[in-house]
Amino acid sequence: MPHLLHLVRDPNDPRVREVIARQLDAGVRVSVVLLPGAGEARGPLAGDVHRLIEDGATAAGDLPALDHGQLLELIFAADSVVSW
Repeated sequence: MPHLLHLVRDPNDPRVREVIARQLDAGVRVSVVLLPGAGEARGPLAGDVHRLIEDGATAAGDLPALDHGQLLELIFAADSVVSW
């Protein structure tokens, strides 16, 4: 199964939500990483959602946190990476 990774600055952009939803419907593994400054999403995001934290910062909210090393591992594990 292909693995797609989305790096998202605006989790409330309807285009982002539409593309991710279509990919999930197609049976693709989708991971989403909210970049620093992304803010809170209005409503749940589809896929495996994480928040990137800056060095020394603590996780905020209910999303699992990723540091830069973990993000790099996720990037190399994905078949495709899209930055929004």
